[in-house]
Amino acid sequence: MHKTENIIFDLGGVLYSLDFDTLWDGFRRTCGKTISEIQETLYGDGLLISYECGKISSMEYYEAIVHGLESKMSFTDFKAIWNSLLVRREDMFRIVMKLKGYSNIYVLSNTNEINAEVLDVDLEPVTSNIIYSFQVGCMKPDQAIYETALKKWCISPESSVFIDDTWENCEAAHSAGIATHVFSEVGPFLRFLKEAGIILDTQSLDLVSNRLPPW
Repeated sequence: MHKTENIIFDLGGVLYSLDFDTLWDGFRRTCGKTISEIQETLYGDGLLISYECGKISSMEYYEAIVHGLESKMSFTDFKAIWNSLLVRREDMFRIVMKLKGYSNIYVLSNTNEINAEVLDVDLEPVTSNIIYSFQVGCMKPDQAIYETALKKWCISPESSVFIDDTWENCEAAHSAGIATHVFSEVGPFLRFLKEAGIILDTQSLDLVSNRLPPW
């Protein structure tokens, strides 16, 4: 049995909550469109996939959105609304910072250039081992992104575990030989860490004083 030396984290749904209500409201104020119309503009015709795979630039994505929404919002306003989606989970950031004493920390995320500007600032004290989909031209659950990550970081799948909130992404990582945990809440995640032998108990992470949910 291989010791878990590396923990690879997803971001959205794990280290960050995603506030879609604020996102829709922000765009709605700039154009008066319905939520369904806004969603179709942002995601239709594979536009977001192209952006998060790095096939189009941030400016090209912005121009396509303002055209589709018939909006006059500035690029600066667009970035602010776009980044309002990301809500940092302080409980998970505390856990990850503690886990640095037990394992190497990595980040593998389907992410675009604009969001990455915010994420890089938050993640600076956590890890420099970060791969965003827009940088490598492919997205989870494509096998290529897992293979790219393992090769770039020079780590073995047998000594690694991948944490993601999406079953499909975890299944793809498992196919690449990486152990996985489908994240839902902090409690089950802490149980997983103990069962995987990564920590002995919550006291070993000194998390009790942080009032984390019981597990």
